[in-house]
Amino acid sequence: MNKPVAPRARPEIHNKVIQILAGMGLKNGKALDAPLGPGAMALSLSELGFAVTGVDIDLSQSGHLPPSFERIRADLNGRIPLPDSTFDLVTCLEGIEHVENHANLLRELSRLMKPGGILIVSTPNVCNVEDRLNFLLRGSHYRFISKSEMDRNGSGFDHQNLITSVELRQVIDWTGLEFLQAHSDVTKWKQLVFLAPVWLLVKFYGLLQSPRRRQKYLMELANSNEVLVGGNTMIFVARKPRG
Repeated sequence: MNKPVAPRARPEIHNKVIQILAGMGLKNGKALDAPLGPGAMALSLSELGFAVTGVDIDLSQSGHLPPSFERIRADLNGRIPLPDSTFDLVTCLEGIEHVENHANLLRELSRLMKPGGILIVSTPNVCNVEDRLNFLLRGSHYRFISKSEMDRNGSGFDHQNLITSVELRQVIDWTGLEFLQAHSDVTKWKQLVFLAPVWLLVKFYGLLQSPRRRQKYLMELANSNEVLVGGNTMIFVARKPRG
């Protein structure tokens, strides 16, 4: 049994990913964890029977992992030095908001997936009721990050490139992957209780729109409970088509 490792991401995310894998019957094969971080997800995947490879720009975080884990140094802003069609499963937890080009990352991950392979990607949920209200008041999803801060810390040090639910769904489509499921890490019940008027307003507004308009803005996804009252993280599942 491998020694447990505390994840850098919220533990609820890892728990939900394990539930998703169990629900899909996925428990062995070759898996890629990108970014690897300290290796908590990689260890969980190994315990499910996967042979795990991890990629990260900073491998010092995962130096404690057993030698059986292949660890590759790579900047997720560029090409990942691994061959095409290698992995049955790719997990990208709390990574896409740290890269400069969302589509480039998903194209790379898709390239590495076998036909029929599964991608699980998570990212901060900036579309829940609380964050929508914050955006209305602040005019932004996140704080301002200056060039000097980027130069000092390097690309990827913070949430420089947050992405909405519809935008993530769009990039999945652009990269040729088939969207399967959307999940939240947890349900924010306090948010639902205290911001119920806002939740109801958004739901009512969606019901007033024509089917064409709802499809145009993917309101079925954007206004779903998984997004509106989901926790701090949204988790999308996609598949690489066969053939």
